[in-house]
Amino acid sequence: MKGYSIIIARIIYSISWFYLAPAIPMLISKFQIPEYLSGFIPFSFFLGSGIMQLPSAFLSSKIGVKRALVLGLIIMSISSALVGISGNFYELLISYFIGGVGASMFFSTGAAILTLLNEKNVGKVLGIYNAAFSIGGIIGLNWIFLYDRIGFQLSTILLSIITLIVAFLNIDKPNYKPNWNFIKDKVSLFVGISTSGVWGIYYVIGELFPNFSKIYLHLQVIQGSEFTAVLLISAMIGGLLGFLSDRFDKIKLLVISSLLGIFPSLFLYTRYYLIGIIILGIFNELAISVTYTIVSSKKSINAGITLAEVNSINILLGSLFEPLSSLLGYNVWILESIISVFPLFLLAKIKLNA
Repeated sequence: MKGYSIIIARIIYSISWFYLAPAIPMLISKFQIPEYLSGFIPFSFFLGSGIMQLPSAFLSSKIGVKRALVLGLIIMSISSALVGISGNFYELLISYFIGGVGASMFFSTGAAILTLLNEKNVGKVLGIYNAAFSIGGIIGLNWIFLYDRIGFQLSTILLSIITLIVAFLNIDKPNYKPNWNFIKDKVSLFVGISTSGVWGIYYVIGELFPNFSKIYLHLQVIQGSEFTAVLLISAMIGGLLGFLSDRFDKIKLLVISSLLGIFPSLFLYTRYYLIGIIILGIFNELAISVTYTIVSSKKSINAGITLAEVNSINILLGSLFEPLSSLLGYNVWILESIISVFPLFLLAKIKLNA
């Protein structure tokens, strides 16, 4: 496999998605804000990443994928430093939002370069790319150990420095300019819509199940960070199975892995919830890896455009699951499983093109 420095950067990049999660109680106390506003901290990052996916892809078509990737990491580095020196809650949100903007410039460009460098093993390399995200997520959730030892500000500056280093590790990568016209690719549109439920249910479970378990199952033993770590480890395994899309029919594999990445959520009503989480984590991530493979295969460097399109659709539609979940109460996993399955029928439209 070629492009190890991008995999390393992917790990560091994903730390930024999670490193503030264990610090949220401290930040609530520090800035003296109501607890119900705490959700705006991760949301600010997701917002920056979500709305800038396609603009960042367009930028890469003008300045090249390598330059966009490096610029994105530099912006993420600046964001981490700004987070550490934020003097109030609003400065924190703006600083973290900037990190999301930088993240949007890295995801599709990094995957596109890996696709170009490993055209014969696209499924395998994109699976590893996704597994690297889970590894970084686990590291990010444990960033609290640095908070306790060197303080919040120094730990964010340390992340800033590391992110800057991995940015410069990738300045030797090819700087091809993808064709923006690939944004019209119908396969990417249909796949993005069809897998939005798969994407959405994963994040809803990760964020809401610890609270659901206390309210409805009366379990007091589940800690949010520990639960998320189990989900991420399972997802890492699923990412490493991405090579299967190089060996089997991609559409059939996507359908099977999507179903197995949705319906185990019904285990969350039982004492076997942990089994459901592991199965869902593995196959949900495999489904996303297969999704990326489908829209990347045979597109070479233009994969950056189609990947950005799919990711943008997944984020915009999948994020709707969160406000919906708060309205569904106890029936959330049943109804969201049903909602997640219906878009999969769109895959029938791309069977001949996959």
